[in-house]
Amino acid sequence: MSKISSYPIQSIIVGTDKVIGSDAINDMATKNFTFDDIAIFLNTNNKIESNALRYQYQNWNTGDVRRSGTISFANSGAGTPAFSSLTTFMLSKFMLKSNIDVSSYYSVPLISSVVLISQTDDPSNFGVYDWNSAAQDGVETDFFDIGVTFKAGAGNLQNDKDYFISLLTYGGAVSGDKNYVFSQNVAANPWVINHGLNKYPSVSVVNSALETVYGDVEYDSLNQVTITFNGPQTGKAFFN
Repeated sequence: MSKISSYPIQSIIVGTDKVIGSDAINDMATKNFTFDDIAIFLNTNNKIESNALRYQYQNWNTGDVRRSGTISFANSGAGTPAFSSLTTFMLSKFMLKSNIDVSSYYSVPLISSVVLISQTDDPSNFGVYDWNSAAQDGVETDFFDIGVTFKAGAGNLQNDKDYFISLLTYGGAVSGDKNYVFSQNVAANPWVINHGLNKYPSVSVVNSALETVYGDVEYDSLNQVTITFNGPQTGKAFFN
């Protein structure tokens, strides 16, 4: 057999071209691998660094395990919702096939920013949103409840398809004083809130009946506060 170095160099590569290697799960048997299959492996296993976060849409149903690395909805059986219908969804704190917690990014810089959600293999399916809020889910703590406002887009979320979440316009560049509204739908105490305003804002709270309630507000940082009540509360917190 000739040495590999003696073979001619092919300057034009097509997806069905093959390279030779070892099959790690079958006793290192010698196998051929196509460039198409290598590309699929690199993309679907999040092996290529990019500026976009990658997730898979899961049409979650009651009784299912909500998978790590997914976009899903709190309500069972959402199906294939139009991008234009999205106002809230649940987002894993981990990217697809990754054990890195990226949830801090959901608050800063994404809150008050413009964000693109696009299907990785068909970017004509997309939605552009104002990213309004991000709060750790009170029950499924590996997931965050995201609030958005639709601006533009086309198409639908498709089950088991992959999606990029990309920052388009940083909210910190928006002129004028910013505010933020936080919703707590599951009774909890305290509320730890990442508001992303990069300041020490004034805070007011109402319960689910829209009655003013009072709690001890502690400023953890320019972008986070902890509000402690006498007992678990649902409601909203307003930051100005």
